[in-house]
Amino acid sequence: MAVALGLLASAAPALAAPVFSDGFESGDFSAWSQVQTGGDGTAAIQSAVVRTGAVAAQLSESANAGSKAYLRKTFSAAQQDITATGDFQVVKEGASGGNVPFFRFLDPASARVVSVFRQNATGALGVTFANGTRGSSTAKLALGTWASIAMHVITNGANSTVTVSLNGTQVFSTTTASLGTAGVSTIQIGNDTASQAFTVVADTIDVQSGAPASPSPPVNTVKPTISGAPQVGQTLTATTGTWSGSPTITYAYQWQRCDSAGANCAPVGTGANTYPVTSADTGSTIRVIVTATNGVGSSSATSNQTTVVSGTSSAPVNSSPPTISGTAQVGQTLSAGPGSWTGTQPMTFAYQWQRCDSAGNLCAAIAGATTASYTVASGAAPNGDEGSTLRVVVTATNGGGTSSPASSSATSVVSASATPPGLVALWHMDETSGTVMKDSARTHNGTLKSVQLGQPGFAGLAYGFTGASQVTVPSAADLNPGAATVTVTIHLKTTSVPATPDWDLIRKGVFTSAGGEFKMEYQPSGQASCGFNGSSGYSELMAGPALNNGQWHTVQCVKTATAIQVVVDGVKFAKAATLGTIGNTDAMAFGAHPNSEFFKGSLDEASLQVG
Repeated sequence: MAVALGLLASAAPALAAPVFSDGFESGDFSAWSQVQTGGDGTAAIQSAVVRTGAVAAQLSESANAGSKAYLRKTFSAAQQDITATGDFQVVKEGASGGNVPFFRFLDPASARVVSVFRQNATGALGVTFANGTRGSSTAKLALGTWASIAMHVITNGANSTVTVSLNGTQVFSTTTASLGTAGVSTIQIGNDTASQAFTVVADTIDVQSGAPASPSPPVNTVKPTISGAPQVGQTLTATTGTWSGSPTITYAYQWQRCDSAGANCAPVGTGANTYPVTSADTGSTIRVIVTATNGVGSSSATSNQTTVVSGTSSAPVNSSPPTISGTAQVGQTLSAGPGSWTGTQPMTFAYQWQRCDSAGNLCAAIAGATTASYTVASGAAPNGDEGSTLRVVVTATNGGGTSSPASSSATSVVSASATPPGLVALWHMDETSGTVMKDSARTHNGTLKSVQLGQPGFAGLAYGFTGASQVTVPSAADLNPGAATVTVTIHLKTTSVPATPDWDLIRKGVFTSAGGEFKMEYQPSGQASCGFNGSSGYSELMAGPALNNGQWHTVQCVKTATAIQVVVDGVKFAKAATLGTIGNTDAMAFGAHPNSEFFKGSLDEASLQVG
């Protein structure tokens, strides 16, 4: 097959749409479908050689038998028109005659379609087709040099298109490649051929359907900023600001010292994005110039200057002790005030809540209670607060150092919470052993299955649900709301979301149960939903924000005579519904359907209120 080199005319490119991207900032290869190494081949996330962000991927293979290293991403559907772009640096090459692949495209049968590579020794960029023929270019890439590589492929039988760009400049093109019509289902970086020595670093991988974006120089849209205290001994940190442009942009920094009015600026410091403030800066202001560069051009943008640099800071010293506001009662939230401090601003404060005896002595730190607020936990010490007193210890930090801890006065003795009207069941989920979930309101104890106990909770401790855990509470007449208003409450924390259909949080009955059902579920969108099936019909509502941010959230499902509600962190979403009565003989289940649709995360402080 003859392959032409040059800029060839072709049909108008398809509108690009995202297919896949990964800059490896997750610190792993979880975005990829396959990570394959063999022999002494390696695939690792490293921070020594990086194009953008904090890390990049490094793939290495030696000439030893069986050595190989590559990553593959398989798409949900084959792409007929596809562009893959990435930043690559060949750190080490093998013997002359071999090459280092950048991108390899595979069809739905995992057969090779086309590859773009760097030839060992010469550094020339080339293309390899499935039938073994090659296309070459005059473009070269030196060892140890970053480059943006883009390959655009349209699979159209014997009239397929392949173009390759280096740093935004097209270096290879053909419209007569024979690539079949199956399309591209998988991209690969690295080499699936063993014993071909290389080390390559890859960063900012981006795959789109359609043609690559036209090259354009960097343009600043939001100017750089400086964070940190302008004070001797402190370190300032610059952001790049926001830029547009293609291909990939790299950034350089130039710090400048200006007079107190921000004028008469002169270069200081190094080209790093950080600047250590020295005594020479006292009385001056500091700014940074960021220069953005890509294969098309470069441009610079300047930050605002800092406030006037002050001298060496003095460490914090407490002049008035921390305070606690709120009611010392189970379920109530206490708030800490840091007290008053002398020393150089700004200061940050660290909090540690402590549980003390009834006289305010023998205080011990409460695990996980390290924010400015604390929800009083049920039960007695060592895991609950009833009968104890509470205090907060505050530590202040500034550029001059960290203070000695300062303690508040102890609260009054913690009392039990008042029982809300209509409270049928309250499960604190504070157990640390055994297989029984205790109901503190009445006698509706549950049975635990594969539940992790003693997890840090919304209030006190919590249960961990592993994706195979559940709790069941036997049916009882007062667990059925009948025609009355019913409120089901739980607190959840998770970073996961389910696949189809959903995960169950709380349910009593199923859709086919005689007498109906009520349920609280967690959806693939990360949102909570509530469903009720009564004698007059069924209604369901999914609402509120996604909850998979690793923070505690409070979710309530409410049925009244005329509506159903989803309440998330106090925000109410409602839907009109007239459902009649609900009452069944099914057990009440937590964290599962039961026996399917298992929740994965933490649950705490569940309750059922009727009326």
